[in-house]
Amino acid sequence: ASEFTYPEAERIRTAALQLDPNDMRINGDLLTGEALLQSEDKEETVYFYYTIETQEEKFNWEQQRFPQQVVATVRLEEPEAERNLHQFDFEDYLNAKSIHWVVTVEAMQFRSEDRSFRAWPSSIRRSIILMLEKLPAVQTTDYIQTMLFNQSHAIAGDTLDAYRGIGLLHLFSISGMHIQLLLTQARFILLRMKVSHETTNKLLVVFLIAYGVLTGWGIGVFRAICTHFILLMGKITGHRIEAKDAFARTVMIVVLYNPLLIYSASFQLSYLLAGVLYFVAPVSSEWKMNGLLKDVCLTALMTMVSFPIVAYHFFEVSWLGIFVNVIFSFFFSWLLFPLFWLLFFVVLFFPGTPLLGLLCTVSDSLLTLLENFAGAAADLDFASLVTGRPPAVYFALVWIALILLLLSVEKKQRNIRVLGFLMAAVGLFFFAHQLDPSGKVVMLDVGQGDAILIITPFHRRAVLIDTGGMLTFEKETWQVRETATTAGEKLVSIIKAEGVKKLDRVFLTHADQDHVGSLRELAEGLPIDAVYFPKGAEGNAAVAAVLLELQSQHQVGLFPLLGKVDLEIDADFVFHILAPLAPGEGGNEDSLVIQTSIGGLDWLFTGDLGEEGEEVLMRTYPDLKTDVLKIGHHGSATSSSEGFLDHVQPELALISAGKQNRYGHPDAQILERLELRNIPIFRTDRQGAIHFLYGSEETEWRTILENKK
Repeated sequence: ASEFTYPEAERIRTAALQLDPNDMRINGDLLTGEALLQSEDKEETVYFYYTIETQEEKFNWEQQRFPQQVVATVRLEEPEAERNLHQFDFEDYLNAKSIHWVVTVEAMQFRSEDRSFRAWPSSIRRSIILMLEKLPAVQTTDYIQTMLFNQSHAIAGDTLDAYRGIGLLHLFSISGMHIQLLLTQARFILLRMKVSHETTNKLLVVFLIAYGVLTGWGIGVFRAICTHFILLMGKITGHRIEAKDAFARTVMIVVLYNPLLIYSASFQLSYLLAGVLYFVAPVSSEWKMNGLLKDVCLTALMTMVSFPIVAYHFFEVSWLGIFVNVIFSFFFSWLLFPLFWLLFFVVLFFPGTPLLGLLCTVSDSLLTLLENFAGAAADLDFASLVTGRPPAVYFALVWIALILLLLSVEKKQRNIRVLGFLMAAVGLFFFAHQLDPSGKVVMLDVGQGDAILIITPFHRRAVLIDTGGMLTFEKETWQVRETATTAGEKLVSIIKAEGVKKLDRVFLTHADQDHVGSLRELAEGLPIDAVYFPKGAEGNAAVAAVLLELQSQHQVGLFPLLGKVDLEIDADFVFHILAPLAPGEGGNEDSLVIQTSIGGLDWLFTGDLGEEGEEVLMRTYPDLKTDVLKIGHHGSATSSSEGFLDHVQPELALISAGKQNRYGHPDAQILERLELRNIPIFRTDRQGAIHFLYGSEETEWRTILENKK
């Protein structure tokens, strides 16, 4: 629980912060990370945000080696929960670290360095990171920082996406495989130097502790270090311990220290896969097959065991991991990890040697080769299989089948019935969403933009109205922030979480970036059969370029539309296109207006249509009425006129707007108009994604943020 009550946190305006440079990240002009906040004789770890004001200040932060003591003007808020179903939950992520407040640092009043004795381990670790940045190879530097020193943000997001797409994420974010390699090499060197076995074991214990301190005790690193520490202590004390027993004790230590860690994907994959290896290793040593075939069989077993966890967190799995894991494990275990450590020691002791450039060239070449291979494999349409996140019963069936399989492996049995049960459980898992008789309409929370997903019962059809998109504003080069996940990648993840394997139709209401900006990434992440847009929008150069790319590279059908057209989506499901009535340029007044009936309700989607377009609608369709109205232009005062609201007489209003957006949407005037007419409002900026479920006897509305609370 937090040290601060909500009223106390709300009152805090000035506080002292202790910032460790190893727990901070600089991204453009944004400084974020964990800090210790002190106020009113209380202290607590928080997550902070600070906007850097000048390029010089940014350089100063980048070069910091010692922890900082800061007095600042601050604002405390509760961390935000997931805004879309099954997506990243910042609140849960921070709670697992016992962090209960997000702090916005509005101004720093005083700052000084902490050079006390307790600050030196942090300073040494930071100095190592800065030293590695002197390597004449950015790519190699990123991998060394990530894999040897637990700097999880160093490798580019698109590279990690490619690795995850072929089942290799554990190599980079959760693995401690290099610890075993390092200990083996260190033991070999010490014994060759005539150091006794007893002294070698003691030196390795000291080394493990020192390495853990320097790397910040990441999940995979702690698992490997703790397990080997227990094994070494057993040798030193004369009480030899089995590897699987040492691993079991490590699990107990971690769970007792922080039980919330078990909910993280990193913990689940790291400890599950390591546990299976300890479990299967004694049996696999007796398998009568060559080394390569044995590696493939072990990798296949690990891929199957990780399947439900990967599906739960990432909504898709890759069968390619069975094969590429063998290749990547060889490259990293026998080539790259030794090369990384060699580079580290060379830059530490011989930073000016010409050998450094040669080693970096070799390392970068290998990494480029692997990244290109991973990217090409991840782009294969058949590489990944979308699962969504089915109900718990399907996960239970798969886990039961996997446990039976592992027991058969341990008993050295070839049980065909177990394999048959596993195949049936996995098959049901993949098609679980197609067995769901309910349909849904989801107004996705895509920030300041629009994206509405419609899924018919049994997942017969999936339709998307608009794609959202990131609005960009001009900044100086040093201020530009890199996003770990783009708006388009988030959109694809949200849709896959619903179990959607392809989009039958995508409708673009008009050409604005916040409605079409994620179209390219959407097509890269999911198959699309057809894209519809208002006639004339193809005249917009940016939209035209994306449409042509979709047509040539993804074989997507393109269909310009005008009003007074009916499109059959599915049996008894028709889109009535009401506007535009003439070709335009893709602006707000040219928005596609779609009327349809879903779940016994009439729906009207108006894009960013303004009052001028609303007047045309009223004149053209004098009897237009609706139950659910998607409010035009995110609740701008230029839309949803009083006359239009009286004309269509909605029973409920939907507003898609970004939280605390710079435009002030939805406008207070629009909210007042709706309230005066007693029209209930759902809005994404306050409630997250809005779900309407239908197909059974009763319909149901759900809001993600309120459900969370």
